Amino acid sequence: MFPFELETLIQLVGYPGIFFIIFAESGLIVAFFLPGASLLFTAGFLASQGLFNIWILVPLVFAAAVLGDNFGYWFGNKVGVKLFERPDSRFFKQAYLERTRAFYAKYGSRTILFARFVPIVRTFAPTLAGIGSMHYPTFLTYNIIGAALWASGITFLGFLLGEAVPRSAEYIELIVLGIIVITLIPLAREWWKHRAAALAIHPPRIVILDLDNTLAESFQPLTAEMAERLAKVTAKMRAVIMTSAGWKRIERDVLPNLAAGTDLANLFLFTDSSGSCRQYVRGAWRETYALGFSREEREHIKKTLNECIEETDVVRDAPLWGPRIIERDASIAFAALGLDAPAHEKREWDPDSSKRRKLLECLSERLPECEVRIGGTTTVDITRRGITKAHGVRWLAKELGIEPKEMLFIGDSLYPGGNDAAVIETGIRTSEVSGPEDTARILDALLRAT
Repeated sequence: MFPFELETLIQLVGYPGIFFIIFAESGLIVAFFLPGASLLFTAGFLASQGLFNIWILVPLVFAAAVLGDNFGYWFGNKVGVKLFERPDSRFFKQAYLERTRAFYAKYGSRTILFARFVPIVRTFAPTLAGIGSMHYPTFLTYNIIGAALWASGITFLGFLLGEAVPRSAEYIELIVLGIIVITLIPLAREWWKHRAAALAIHPPRIVILDLDNTLAESFQPLTAEMAERLAKVTAKMRAVIMTSAGWKRIERDVLPNLAAGTDLANLFLFTDSSGSCRQYVRGAWRETYALGFSREEREHIKKTLNECIEETDVVRDAPLWGPRIIERDASIAFAALGLDAPAHEKREWDPDSSKRRKLLECLSERLPECEVRIGGTTTVDITRRGITKAHGVRWLAKELGIEPKEMLFIGDSLYPGGNDAAVIETGIRTSEVSGPEDTARILDALLRAT
């Protein structure tokens, strides 16, 4: 018997249950985990064994798929925008929406058709179409075609196989497993393309790397292995470290650990979320520009920061390792557990960023003259209005005469509100990572492609 007892489940729930499962998996974002193609195929197979009427089943699943997508579209159009402000939870992940948005951006209106064959994406696609106010007649057309090919088609395929293959009941578990694997292939392909963006036909002319949780672990030195990769990149193209950290951090954790052979003339260092830039000129790192705060501005920001910390109670009962408010050359940062907190403590404190979002909302309201963004695992960064990593990307584009689309940005905080997300508006290519191991794989792929 199939490990999930899918045959037993389908027989137990009958026509109403099949209708509800396909309806929910097609348009209810909390139901992305429900079986889709495997359920359809098994239901069709069971119809060949006389347990269902195929001429009732096929139109039933078609109607469920069409109505489910329509509900998803309506939900997205009416209330879905609020989803982008919702933190991660057990059942909802911002990454699911981001994955679907990337799929939608690539295939446009046809996403409604293609998404039918991609688990998770097919559940979120109609909601995203509603959020984007996709032309409804166009949506409905692709919705109907997709439902016919996916829901009715896979169901009828199961029925025909059951009719044509003797003793096929003995192989139903393997067949359903094969259906699951096949439907996961498009998702795996999209995942690989996202992770290995450097393998595009035209490799980037510049690679820009965030520091914490990207090039190195949060507040940790650059490792020898990563330094070697960085050196190889600088031998082939310009490389940029673009971080919300200050220059002292670069002097402590990056410069002493650069590998021999690093082409320093091909390396740009942007600190304070691009509030400051340095280049290697005549044997020394020289400041190209700096956009810092005045003394009065710093005092006002620190006062407001302390007020918001107290009002949001964001660090109640939180352990502390070192100072929480960190003044840098062109930014001020809040580190919830202190500057010297252990990495494992930081990862566990606010994994979904919900605590820092409260602080961010308070600061954004009271400091309209500033940019306030979530960074790293425990930090919130404050810079001048307009000074984000997007500023650094645009400066590089103008300085070097290279379009942002010819650059690749690698970072861990590309989600909405993250301190890397601002670069997306420039049109730069991006690749989101979960840590240095991901970054290492992308850099290795980039080096192989160039």
